[in-house]
Amino acid sequence: MTVAAPRNLAPPHSGRSAPWLLQRDDDDFIAAVMAELGSVPGRQKLQASRAAERDGLQQLKLFQPVQRRFHVALIEAWCETAGQPRIDPQRVDAAGLVLRRVRDRNGTRVLEGWMRADGVVRGWLPIEQLGDESADPAPAVRMARRDTGVVQIDRALRRLAGNDPNTALQEDVSPMFLAPPEVCSRAAQTLYYGVVPTASSELAQAAPDLAETFAGFEADSDAFRAHLVQPLKGMAFDFPAPPLVGRRFDQSWLAQLLKARVDTDEHRFLQLLRQVAVEFDAFGGSPSASAVLSELAQVRLRYALRNGEGEASRRTIDAAEFLHAATLLLLDGESGLLELPESWPELPVAHRQRLHQAMSGAMRARFASVKGRSGRFDEPGARYVLRAFVRLKAEGKCPARTSWSDYTEPFVIAPWYEGAGDPVQVALPDLSNRAVLRALKPNVSFLVPPSLQGLLAGDPEKLGKGQGQLDPSLTLGWICSFSIPVITLCAFIVLNIFLGLFDLIFRWMMFIKICIPFPKLKPGGEP
Repeated sequence: MTVAAPRNLAPPHSGRSAPWLLQRDDDDFIAAVMAELGSVPGRQKLQASRAAERDGLQQLKLFQPVQRRFHVALIEAWCETAGQPRIDPQRVDAAGLVLRRVRDRNGTRVLEGWMRADGVVRGWLPIEQLGDESADPAPAVRMARRDTGVVQIDRALRRLAGNDPNTALQEDVSPMFLAPPEVCSRAAQTLYYGVVPTASSELAQAAPDLAETFAGFEADSDAFRAHLVQPLKGMAFDFPAPPLVGRRFDQSWLAQLLKARVDTDEHRFLQLLRQVAVEFDAFGGSPSASAVLSELAQVRLRYALRNGEGEASRRTIDAAEFLHAATLLLLDGESGLLELPESWPELPVAHRQRLHQAMSGAMRARFASVKGRSGRFDEPGARYVLRAFVRLKAEGKCPARTSWSDYTEPFVIAPWYEGAGDPVQVALPDLSNRAVLRALKPNVSFLVPPSLQGLLAGDPEKLGKGQGQLDPSLTLGWICSFSIPVITLCAFIVLNIFLGLFDLIFRWMMFIKICIPFPKLKPGGEP
């Protein structure tokens, strides 16, 4: 049996070809494709809807349903006998599509399938774990093909296979459906169609592959060390002078630190707190955080000698304790005073390496907690290929037989934000029409907690300067109702203001905003 693009659409090369990929903008695109497939003029028209858009690298590009573009795969199945007659649909057990991700590992092309096993989504795994690229996606069918017909031998083989975790792997299959009988009859072909999946909400149960994600960013890599602020690299560092007497500072110093230039010690000190507290989550209480704190606790920071108090030796504090206190004061906004040490010492090579290892491990753990589980189409710029199969029913002692098409050419999936298809139109209310304004009744309500209502009801000038404060003593809650069209109108006005401001930086206005005048529409909807 041959599985390929319909012969009257794409004559197969070398006896085989890939599924025919169509790009449709119709709302009822399946019905439209079937209607065109059932006649000679329709099939000629159908060829013009082949997916052909390319990205900047000239790779075939498919779109997501949110962009109002859909993709349909078409195949034909026929017998590999004299005359190549169409296959009898009654002999077909199932037909489907598999979407596989193309990876380049050390110059070798590796294909991955979206797998599940025993009800658990395993995510993208190498196709080799199924046996080979042409292995049936269903584990039961793969096992049946291994049967010898001798009951005792088959039972023993199944017991052995049960010890292999790959035996239960099942590749995700998008179903393909037999075209209506009248369509197949008029075309004199056994035709199958299926919707190409380009979006999914599925998440892999397995944690993300941190080794692959952080390849080239390991603890001993130049890239990782270059990312670290000067003290965390293990280099000596002189802390900047705080604003208060005795090298003391409070929460108000943050405003000055935020304004500091990137090449100043003030900025480096603030970056030190951010990296330790945020990137490495050193105060989060996890095992990886404890490893970072353990290494920081071995770093002794020296205070300046107190003039007039007769100090003969410098006081010290471990870096873990000081950085925690400084984080609470500056980043968490707690009140109080804190003395800033004078310097951070250069670390010995061995200590520096241990600290980098601990921070690298903490960063990976932090990334895993923030990134979460991997989605099916999460990887930007990933390339995919599509392949179709038709499985014939078992006949007598012969097990089910699966025939595959060729792969399509590699393609990418356009990100959701890329414009495609017809734009969505949102009609804004006419502010000059008082009758329209009177009709804009509030249709959405917000339950406002007392402290937030007190903040919004305060002095707008102070609020704009960031001087507003939440008052937890207030107890009277509020419910505020608004008109969604008015909210949309306000958002549109604010959007235009900020588009103009950011255009000074990005120079994007000519690409993202197109305004074209048109005559006022008549009540019938026509100019």
